[in-house]
Amino acid sequence: MSALQGQLQFGGGAACALTGGTARTPVVVTAPANQRLKILGYGFFFDGTSNSAQPVQVQLGRASAAGTSTGATPYPQEEDLAETFQATWGVDCTAEPTYTHMLKTITVHPQLGYEYLAPAGQEIIVKGGGIFGVQALAPATVNMRGYILYEE
Repeated sequence: MSALQGQLQFGGGAACALTGGTARTPVVVTAPANQRLKILGYGFFFDGTSNSAQPVQVQLGRASAAGTSTGATPYPQEEDLAETFQATWGVDCTAEPTYTHMLKTITVHPQLGYEYLAPAGQEIIVKGGGIFGVQALAPATVNMRGYILYEE
């Protein structure tokens, strides 16, 4: 039996606007109670226009509260699967999650993007009922788009 793998894209229709100097969470997920999630990979992309702009800081972290966001629906990696995803996804947070621990910090030039696929056995595990989010901080105003690959 295999696990249900999905992808959540954010910033598709309307990109998440990062205002210069203000931390913002473009995507957050709450795992189902009693069921872990694996973060298999992610990608973050920016639409900056200045080649001399300072990098965007992207942090992946665990939170104790999910904040306020717009609900989002992931889609399965295998489109014929009929199972229902159990995790609760939110995009474009208007009230920031309460982060308790940042797992990774990545700096990305605002004209570029960053993608990562975790090697087998090195995925980020989100405990049952746990909250995982991506927070970005850009020195200058820039839009952010991206995706999260995961498994329930």
